[in-house]
Amino acid sequence: MGISNAKKALGAYGVVDKDLDYSLEESPDDVFDDGFAPPVCDMSELTGDAAAQERFIEKLGSAMADTGLAILINHGIDADLLDVTDAHALALFTTIPEEQKLKFAATDFVYGGAFRRGYFAVQEWTPNRPNAVEAWEFFRDSFRLPGEDHAKALRFWPHEKFETALRPYWRACEEMTLPLVRALLRYLDIDASIYDEELSPPYGVLRINHYPAVADRVSGPAKTGRFMTHEDYGLITLLPANPIEGLQVFHPRRKTWSRVTAPRGSMILNSGDWLQLVSNDRFRSCSHRVCAPRDPGHRAISRISVPYLVLPRETSTLDVWPGGTPKYRSIGAKDFMAKLAGKYVDYAS
Repeated sequence: MGISNAKKALGAYGVVDKDLDYSLEESPDDVFDDGFAPPVCDMSELTGDAAAQERFIEKLGSAMADTGLAILINHGIDADLLDVTDAHALALFTTIPEEQKLKFAATDFVYGGAFRRGYFAVQEWTPNRPNAVEAWEFFRDSFRLPGEDHAKALRFWPHEKFETALRPYWRACEEMTLPLVRALLRYLDIDASIYDEELSPPYGVLRINHYPAVADRVSGPAKTGRFMTHEDYGLITLLPANPIEGLQVFHPRRKTWSRVTAPRGSMILNSGDWLQLVSNDRFRSCSHRVCAPRDPGHRAISRISVPYLVLPRETSTLDVWPGGTPKYRSIGAKDFMAKLAGKYVDYAS
């Protein structure tokens, strides 16, 4: 399927308006702008004086309106905790035998059947959908948290030690979510408390991605895709900085790509379709992909990523936030998520 047909297939299922004029995998025709540096937002400013708060809000809001991607520093999560999170996330894939992982194969449907959670084995797709990633998804009830069934939570894990190691990261992401969304609401001059109930706590999902090493014999753009260009479904996504190259972000206005680098201990924040909808297109859903690194040394080792995505509750109704004439009608969360999932199912066929 060519790029024009891909645009048609993906656009047919759009819930929010998008310019899908991008390549799904790294292509010789891509224009790269590696001079682009994502805005760095200092979260400590949110507890500072009025000027500091406004500085953070302006920088974060502008980033979400541009590419939908920013880098967060002083966010409250210790860099050593992020390293421990990555190490245990990698061990989840590399120390558990394949036959045991398959016992957790994703069959647990959510959003009325639109999504599955659990373990997803590596899938080597055709060049039209170049995903080469092993994944594992966990929801809040997968963790021993207040209000959750602790015995049930452990049934989602092959070993208790993984839940123990990853729970602090989950809790930290939950705590970061509401202050960030409040800041975005303030950027739009909207009552910052209107999503307090929806996000207390957030309905999140932890998706752990394992990108196996790329064999030396594999070369060419059609063989180096790891995760095709996409936009996340949710409100925001939080992702620890990764020392291994791979993440790329698309600039819709300039039609250029940039390789994203971020300092150790920082967090990458990107926007999703839900944020674009409720902001009435004032914020952009971030278009991004993961490609094999250029450095042969990095290609020879596994890459791990641990994104935390904030999704709507299954019973929620999504409405454009107050202010201006809404471009989008109210939509139930199940319908919203099903339509977004449908485009990728159709495209893969």
